[in-house]
Amino acid sequence: MSLLLGCGICCFLLSIWAVLQLFVMGIFFKMEVLAFIEEAEPDHHGYDDYDDFMKQTKENYHTIAINCWVAAFIYLVTLGLSYFCIKHAKNKERVARENVQDDETYCKNKAKKS
Repeated sequence: MSLLLGCGICCFLLSIWAVLQLFVMGIFFKMEVLAFIEEAEPDHHGYDDYDDFMKQTKENYHTIAINCWVAAFIYLVTLGLSYFCIKHAKNKERVARENVQDDETYCKNKAKKS
């Protein structure tokens, strides 16, 4: 297995996991799941009262959800590039195998003629 194929498969699998995880996390942040309140709460000095705290927290939830989806899209692009690398590496190995077979056939025919 070539280095390109190995790296392509590794990046492909990691990208699948990242897309799934970030997409689901984006959904959870969009739903304003309470488990993620520590990531979404504003700075302790950045709000005046409870309503301002809730407004900033909701804005932070929304912003983080968008960031998760953007990161998932970037990993989706990486997934596509990894797929391209895998296909390219497999094609390169196939061509190398065909060249070896052609060389063996050529050498055998040359030896028979001599």
